[in-house]
Amino acid sequence: MREFGKITLFGDSIPKGYTTKGGKIEKVDKDAVSILEEKYGFKIENRSVYGQTLNKLYERGVIDRYLEETAGQSGRTAVFCIGGNDSDYDWKAVAAAPKAFHQSKTPLNVFERELDELIGKLQNDGVNVLLTTLTPVDSARYFEQVISRIADGEKVLEFLSGDITNINRHQECYNLAVIGAAVKNKCRIIDIRSEFLMQTNYLVNYSEDGIHPNAGGHAVIAKSVMKFIDEKVSA
Repeated sequence: MREFGKITLFGDSIPKGYTTKGGKIEKVDKDAVSILEEKYGFKIENRSVYGQTLNKLYERGVIDRYLEETAGQSGRTAVFCIGGNDSDYDWKAVAAAPKAFHQSKTPLNVFERELDELIGKLQNDGVNVLLTTLTPVDSARYFEQVISRIADGEKVLEFLSGDITNINRHQECYNLAVIGAAVKNKCRIIDIRSEFLMQTNYLVNYSEDGIHPNAGGHAVIAKSVMKFIDEKVSA
């Protein structure tokens, strides 16, 4: 584990350990980060923020500040666990004009460009970069429990051509963009997605909103990271 040095995590509400219950946001008692810290005895500086997007990291200069704060330090590792919010839409705007063209909060081509640029900036400063895949989204729960409560579901469904699985397929494009960035920039990638998808009952590990893993889901994430550490790093 020494090769990681000081680990800093940049992510959104999921790596921050938030979930939803009864329509309210709450913190998971034992989230994936705390499970990993306890098992391996290292500290993770968790700079994840609820609602965070890669685009916000980019435009607000978060990575630039991180590099300024850690200038001259050796053994730095930055982990990106982000992208789900970037792939999301402004659903109220979608419902207001379902036949119009709508971009995600961060258009895919912008997401790819900004991720590539941020990785390059970190690597050029000697920072080891790790990426994670995105946890899955359940289209049905998300549509019923979130989208249809903030916007006209029928209008949104019109935008989706009557097929709510467009939601999870759209998010998959961002997951593939993360994988592509890892390959292009020769970064290690931690697959936290497949462990969920291989379970026929994976939704037991999700909150009712279909996007936030619950305590069981965080244990699944931690298991995936442990597998990466034990098989890739310790080898």
